[in-house]
Amino acid sequence: MDFNFILTLADVKAKGLPILIGVLFFGLIIAIHEFGHFIFAKLFGVKVNEFAIGMGPTILKKQGKETVYALRLFPIGGFVSMEGEGEESDDERAYCNQKTWKKMIIISAGAVFNLILGLILCVILISGQDAVGSNRISGFYEGAMSNSVLQLDDEIIRIDGKRVFSNYDITFLMQRNASGKFDFTVKRDGEKLILEDVPFQKITSGNFGYKDRQISSVSANLKRAGLDDGDIITAVNGKAVKNDDELIALIRADEDYTLDLEVLRGEEKLSFEGLKLATVTIFDFTVYPECEITFNKGEQFEFPSIKELSAIFKESVNYSLSLGRMVYLSLFDLISGQYGLNDISGPIGTMSIITDIAEESVETTDYSTLFMLFAMITINIGLFNLLPVPALDGGHLFFMFFELILRRKIPQKYVSWISGAGLALLLIFMAVVSANDIWKLISGIGFM
Repeated sequence: MDFNFILTLADVKAKGLPILIGVLFFGLIIAIHEFGHFIFAKLFGVKVNEFAIGMGPTILKKQGKETVYALRLFPIGGFVSMEGEGEESDDERAYCNQKTWKKMIIISAGAVFNLILGLILCVILISGQDAVGSNRISGFYEGAMSNSVLQLDDEIIRIDGKRVFSNYDITFLMQRNASGKFDFTVKRDGEKLILEDVPFQKITSGNFGYKDRQISSVSANLKRAGLDDGDIITAVNGKAVKNDDELIALIRADEDYTLDLEVLRGEEKLSFEGLKLATVTIFDFTVYPECEITFNKGEQFEFPSIKELSAIFKESVNYSLSLGRMVYLSLFDLISGQYGLNDISGPIGTMSIITDIAEESVETTDYSTLFMLFAMITINIGLFNLLPVPALDGGHLFFMFFELILRRKIPQKYVSWISGAGLALLLIFMAVVSANDIWKLISGIGFM
């Protein structure tokens, strides 16, 4: 009995620490964001009624000189309640009575602080690496296809017209194009060249596992199409399959990776047409290190050299730019239909991802992926808040730009109506995404 109790405590510790890491980080992102609003409101003399981390019922609160500092139950948001925010007020210190440029700084400060936090996390992440990478090709893997066009020492400037800020961009930009062929802009021997249709190998990834033609771990997309764990594949594109070697050969033979499958489920024969398999592009070359990082290798801390500091900071800025652009490109892909609802995660889904990665990081003591995820999330939140959408910080800034152009104040009632409608739509969207997150956790597949 005592032994089982000890195991239970160990299990709680193993699961509880990753969850605690996720909650604390979400709290940090929110606190940093709201602190940006708060500190500039205070600097400009705006009266702040409440500074809260979290939403829902208040757990702890402390009354300051004029501001209530509160910690609320649900770690999914926070707010700074300023006098005259969203309403009229006769108080000369009210937010609504401040000059437009001051209000713009107060509103944008939250997102800017998130971006600064993202940059700091990138610095920490890159400082722990062995080297800072470059965009210059140092070699090709055995069986590479791209070396039919690319050459050693080519410096990659653009891929499919998109600027390559860091070597991290190479992987991301190559996964946005499913064709396996890319247009590269490179610098070769001091000359800028545009190389079209550079070929790369594609492989299927994350669709299903198989043994003796019986599939398992079927992806959510294929489950929605009707496939299920335990199905036995009997034919691919009309050709009979007798073993795993024939199965993989027929899958690879289809250049579009769009398959017609016949399966046996129990005693029932089923057919599925036009199943689109997920693929990834094989990154078949290596890049030179721009700078070796050695200060973190010794048993005692050594201060980095000027060269290392410069390379780390430059790469951190470039990586932050890469993550920021990834946010907007992903948003464009979402709007254009390349991604669906199941590719979006709300607070619940994001927390689940953080917990999984945190659990793996705790087990391996390698926190690089966790820091990368944290940097991506905080930069994502910062940039998302700047979108000109009512109820977001960017929506408020949008109204303020009009005020600057028109040189007169937009009536508060119109701002409130539009912001209220935007907030309602945003809450509905978040409710749908959160419900989809919960359903994915329960069933393994989403709504659509």
